[in-house]
Amino acid sequence: MNSQSVTITTAQVLELYATGRRDFSHLDFHEAWMPGLELPGINLSQTNLVSVNLDRAKLSEAKLSGCNLWRANLRGANLEKADLARTVLIRADLSHINLTGADLRCSDLRLATLHQSTLCSADLRNANLSYTDLRGADLRGADLRGADLTGANLRGAVVAAAQLERARLDRAWIDEADPQPPELSSTH
Repeated sequence: MNSQSVTITTAQVLELYATGRRDFSHLDFHEAWMPGLELPGINLSQTNLVSVNLDRAKLSEAKLSGCNLWRANLRGANLEKADLARTVLIRADLSHINLTGADLRCSDLRLATLHQSTLCSADLRNANLSYTDLRGADLRGADLRGADLTGANLRGAVVAAAQLERARLDRAWIDEADPQPPELSSTH
């Protein structure tokens, strides 16, 4: 995180956003309380969002690359087609979130909660999803090539047409009713 981060209030962001400003990168919003915030297309790249509450926020097509969202609450948020590449989402609550078509390449989602989340066609290449809760998640068409899913809970997850080449699935919890596809058996 940039040591010269600037702190700004949510009210100031809303006022500036209403005037057409979209670039709020490199700011400090740690522990901010912003549930239900509606800021589609906002640029929050390289922003400190540690422990922020963005419950049910509408941030479709937002730019959040390089953000620190450690322990953030994004439960039920809409981040469809958002750019979250190289973002820290360790221990974040992302349950019931919409990440359809989102870019999460090289992001760190260790120990995150993503149960009942929609990740259709999301780009999760080389993401760290170790020990992540993906119970009931919809991963149809997601690109998980090279992702680390060590110890991840994938019970009830839909993985149809997901790309899993070179994905690590050591100790992953997978439904017994859905046997591991043959192409996964030798991709460690």
